[in-house]
Amino acid sequence: MDHLIDRYRKGRITPDDFLDLKHWLEADPDVPAGLWYKRFRRFTLAGDGEFVKTFLDAGMAPKGEEVR
Repeated sequence: MDHLIDRYRKGRITPDDFLDLKHWLEADPDVPAGLWYKRFRRFTLAGDGEFVKTFLDAGMAPKGEEVR
């Protein structure tokens, strides 16, 4: 969570990005057991199984299976 807040303070994530993330999480998405990523407008969320691991900026290469 600190990583996300830091990106917000630096202007790399907008309030709209937070809403997109909130709505996606509230939908209780199915994610694979291994590495996965979900693309949003200004960042990519990366995880491993049920856990969110990091937020990637544009240009950073995600690993794993893309979640829609």
